[in-house]
Amino acid sequence: MKIHYFFRREYDKGFYNLELVAWLEEEETSRLGQKRLSFTRLERLNIFLSKDNNSYHNHRIEHDFGEESCHGHYSHTRRELVKEMEKQSLFIIDRRNYERFRKVALNLYKRQPLVDFSKFKGEQTYTIRTIIGD
Repeated sequence: MKIHYFFRREYDKGFYNLELVAWLEEEETSRLGQKRLSFTRLERLNIFLSKDNNSYHNHRIEHDFGEESCHGHYSHTRRELVKEMEKQSLFIIDRRNYERFRKVALNLYKRQPLVDFSKFKGEQTYTIRTIIGD
């Protein structure tokens, strides 16, 4: 078994924008009896954080992981997997850097302030109009 690690980091001036994906490679036998590779997604971490919380406070994290994941990929060779990941702007990375990026991203997210609901007091100053019907 081998694990393939991929990352994408978009360089935005005011944001941290990172995606990490890990795929487990296993051998399988097709219905026709052919030996081929199968890829199961072990983890996907997608994180988007604003750097300056005073002027723009917007954060998103999507973290999907599991040892018995049901997310598979249709590729049956390493070359196909790498090619498909490159189409999504994901590039190969080694395990050490993958784990380092994941640790930094999760620590950045933990340090982000949550929404302060006490800031939103008073009456609503705008109108919401809903049109019901076809």
